[in-house]
Amino acid sequence: MQHHIARKGFYEFRQRLTTKIVSSCGTVVLTDQWFPSSKTCHNCGRINQKLKLKDRTFDCPHCGMKIDRDLNATLVLSQYGEFNEKNRVGCARIYACELEEGSLPG
Repeated sequence: MQHHIARKGFYEFRQRLTTKIVSSCGTVVLTDQWFPSSKTCHNCGRINQKLKLKDRTFDCPHCGMKIDRDLNATLVLSQYGEFNEKNRVGCARIYACELEEGSLPG
């Protein structure tokens, strides 16, 4: 029951956030929940499977990049949105221009 309430709360939060961003002419990019954003190197694109949740610094064994794990995930998600902008493969993108007035989510 508690898990269900938490999921519903997050869904509502996402809907409201999406509405705010889209109404101010922004873009929202949604990835699959299992997309490895915090395990993927923003510099070379390789996935570090050995990275644990307790590791707060991302150390890429392939290119040597060392960066805060959350900052790395932010950069990866930003690149993911830009990369998938034209073909929209693997992500859902919501544009302000695609929504008719009165059909904003939330």
